Amino acid sequence: MGLGYHLVEALIRESLFKPIDGDVVMIGRQTVYFTPAQFVALLQSHGVETGSLQPEHICIDSQTLNRLPGEGQSWIADTELFRILGAKRVLALDHSAYEGADIIHDLTKPVPDRLRGCADFVIDGSTLDNTFDPALTLRNYCDLLRPGGRLLAGNMYSNHNLPYVILPPHWYIDYFAMNNFADCKVYVIVFPDHRPENLLEAQKRASVFTPDIDALIAEGNFVNNFISPHMMVTIVFAQKGPDSTTDVSPIQQPYRSASDWEIYRGSLRKMQRSARHHLVRTLGELQFREGTGGYLIMAEDFSTLDRLPEPCAAPAAP
Repeated sequence: MGLGYHLVEALIRESLFKPIDGDVVMIGRQTVYFTPAQFVALLQSHGVETGSLQPEHICIDSQTLNRLPGEGQSWIADTELFRILGAKRVLALDHSAYEGADIIHDLTKPVPDRLRGCADFVIDGSTLDNTFDPALTLRNYCDLLRPGGRLLAGNMYSNHNLPYVILPPHWYIDYFAMNNFADCKVYVIVFPDHRPENLLEAQKRASVFTPDIDALIAEGNFVNNFISPHMMVTIVFAQKGPDSTTDVSPIQQPYRSASDWEIYRGSLRKMQRSARHHLVRTLGELQFREGTGGYLIMAEDFSTLDRLPEPCAAPAAP
């Protein structure tokens, strides 16, 4: 489990929109794949005033195990990441005391009453794709949240790195729409097959897409899952509203009733009105130009494109 470039940048973007200043529950300890200097530089690139924050004074991770190879001896601690972003308390939840978890709970069982509404922010760096009962696990994440609480999760969307389950973007969108969440954003990250050994540089070479909400809302239109032979990850953001539920099971689009379509479209239109900016982007040149219909390209400036501009033709020889 861990937080790579896209999840960390998404956290920074979200903290600038709405401060992460309450109780954070991490689903397991998180390896943060940033050195202190890299993290400070990323904060500064987003206009965050770092003031007296010096890389040498940032605590290094000494708790997480089974890290990816690289600069693992100098990566920032997960609790330090959230402390710098403003969290008041940071707790880790796991099914055992592995890596010193603060909360012990098996996510394939409903969360007990004592844990319901205990978090302002839940972060999952690839646990959902390793659980046998992902629907209940997602409900548990949302039951942990207070009204107004937020979830950010990154999980496998391809059969790489031994996922137990592979969950498409619609699975998340349908759940949050039918449970009347205040906001939801989903991204598909597509990684090139040949990646540099430097983890940060490898993640920067990924291409990012997001579902086209207008296409999902359009009557008589069905949007297929995003398809690619390459390694893919989904990043999902959701915010719980004052009237959100967690127990409604959505029906897949070909089998949805007229009344469910009305609820679904109304919820997505409400989410479209959110002032929240996009959280994830493609950095540099897009590696994959052939996307799947119903998805938009995330540009480097966090805007969306329905297609890339055609390359300019070379000037004719004189």
